[in-house]
Amino acid sequence: MGLIIGFITILLVGFLIIRGYNAKGVLFVAGVALMLFAVAFLGKPIGGEKATGLFYVDISNLIFSLMEKRGGGLGLLIMVLIGFSAYMSHIGANDTVIRILSHPLGYIRSPYVLMIGGFFIGSLLSFAISSATALGAFLMATLFPILTNLGISRPSAAAVCATTAMLTLAPTAPDVVLAAEQAGIPVKDYAFSYMIPMSVLAILATAVAHFFWQPYCDRKEGLLPQGGGERIQMDLSALKKAPTFYMLLPFLPIAGMLIFDGKISIAGRVMPEMSLGAVVVLTLIISLIIEYCRHPRAKDLYEGLEVAYKEMGAAFAGVVILLIAAGVFAEGLSNIGFVDEMIALVEKSGAAGVTMMFALVGVTLLVVVASGSGNAAFYAFVEIAPKMAAKLGINPAYLILPMQQASNVGRTLSPVSGVIVAVSGAGNLSPMLLVKRTAIPTLVALAVVVLYTLIFVPLHLPATP
Repeated sequence: MGLIIGFITILLVGFLIIRGYNAKGVLFVAGVALMLFAVAFLGKPIGGEKATGLFYVDISNLIFSLMEKRGGGLGLLIMVLIGFSAYMSHIGANDTVIRILSHPLGYIRSPYVLMIGGFFIGSLLSFAISSATALGAFLMATLFPILTNLGISRPSAAAVCATTAMLTLAPTAPDVVLAAEQAGIPVKDYAFSYMIPMSVLAILATAVAHFFWQPYCDRKEGLLPQGGGERIQMDLSALKKAPTFYMLLPFLPIAGMLIFDGKISIAGRVMPEMSLGAVVVLTLIISLIIEYCRHPRAKDLYEGLEVAYKEMGAAFAGVVILLIAAGVFAEGLSNIGFVDEMIALVEKSGAAGVTMMFALVGVTLLVVVASGSGNAAFYAFVEIAPKMAAKLGINPAYLILPMQQASNVGRTLSPVSGVIVAVSGAGNLSPMLLVKRTAIPTLVALAVVVLYTLIFVPLHLPATP
């Protein structure tokens, strides 16, 4: 019963999000409804041992406890990261990254090689532009005209622009921070030991798929490029001007994660361990000092910080509340027995861990494709992954890592996702045509993600002495 009701609720949630309902509201209501069902028909209290027996008290306590935990810990870290990124954009550091990384494209003369080069550069630009939709729109304004002027078809050029952010490279991305917390692994270890090697291999495989799939589609449609051989130059005149060394500032939190881990010794002294949030604050202080040296006006400095503060507030409304809503939804699924019954079902297969991984990846991918929202799907289901992993006795990262990647990959298969809508609109293409062009590279990336998980991610954690 719990499994059936859970799947029906998941389908209903996906349907409502497709219809344009607010994802946070849908997850909140669905979670509360599931908990009320569990109380009324299954006799399961809300909140476990802390339950008072009054459902309205228990639901309120549960929601506030999630707000307290998500808002004060993980949520605050995500807000600081997003505020830092906004400040990097304000002072022109992110634009400097874009300008420097885009420069090598001017030396490529072969249209299809340029297309792949643009894909690689676009993937690296995800460090500076974390939003898939924003990155796709930026590339449509800069890379897309170059590719089409060299004879590359509009669908091929748009497909490359749409797929650049489908695999996460930045270890400070909000979904990475959440995944690491749910997996019970430090962010640095999760990112550098698991996620980044997987992403790099998947990006390389995607590039190869683009190199063969896009020309194949062009031949079928009579759109093969003509010309080439001219040196090209991207129009980056709209970017903010900043010193070249500013390109280092957005990467300082990553460097700080590696340096301040309590193990690195510099000048004979072991560097103390710092949390990711503290490293970001240190980087922000360094950036403020540098910016003040360039423009010694305290008023301008404070106005720049205000940009960061406002984005932190927007992050609370957008990301942190979504995390809380996803927690309520996950609690509702657990209360009706969805987790226990799904575990019992997959245990019958004889390879419960592998089966569960495929099931969670499949459910996440389906919801992303249907709803167009990667965050809503991942945040909703990642909450139940550690519980399933604990009951199966397996490594939680084995379930969480492919789910996280699938939530990003799935957006390029969804005709209603923000990146597909933005890119297809800018390229004057049908979203379904664009999805046809992104489908094979996306499925190749997903296959690499699953294979990497099966081969390189340990199913079981090493035994502790």
